[in-house]
Amino acid sequence: MEHIVQATRSNEAEINRVLHLEADLAVWLEVLSTHPESQQLRSAHRDFGLAFYAAMSGLYRQAFSSLRSFLEVTVGAIYLSAHEFKRRQWVSGILDISWSSITSKDEGLYSSPFLKEFCPEAMDEKDVVLDDLRQAYRRCSEYIHGKVSTSQLLPTDISYREDITNEWLSTAEKTLTTTLHCLMVRYYKDLPQSGKSTIEGSLEDHFSHLISVRRLLQLPLEVRPS
Repeated sequence: MEHIVQATRSNEAEINRVLHLEADLAVWLEVLSTHPESQQLRSAHRDFGLAFYAAMSGLYRQAFSSLRSFLEVTVGAIYLSAHEFKRRQWVSGILDISWSSITSKDEGLYSSPFLKEFCPEAMDEKDVVLDDLRQAYRRCSEYIHGKVSTSQLLPTDISYREDITNEWLSTAEKTLTTTLHCLMVRYYKDLPQSGKSTIEGSLEDHFSHLISVRRLLQLPLEVRPS
């Protein structure tokens, strides 16, 4: 409890940003509640809750592990929602999906063929978002697999470490932000108007700086002087 109090008191602004993103993710999950992959998305959402609790409690390795699980399952479910046969094999345990296939530049979620069919507006930002996905996954993995540089940072007991807490919050913010972008890329254009209306405020709040979102939401584009 002392750790939780110290962690939350020292990082209020960062925690608020993460919880704001998490609340917007919950709205997306409600909009997608009738989709076949919603069960996997809800399960991953619970993993994020465990990750957040672990980070605030000083269980840092477990916090990064659960955060990576959230990222893998969420982005994997989003990707496989476009491949129903493979999605069913994944759910039944026949198929294992690799992170490299999800993030493949040739066939993955941010490959040109995928974006061309689901969200061509995001084509120009695909490399940036894909890099953010890979960075978040890599950093979580370094804590999970005991890389020397990260293992030396971890305390041997449950004690507050501001640097690790800040890094988890930063990684969680990047993870949630890119996850919301993945949801937009895959689902937005296929949502009924009621669903679009529900999540448009979130998209504008987090991504109004992106030309793709401004086009999708029919917001005015910046006019640069010639």
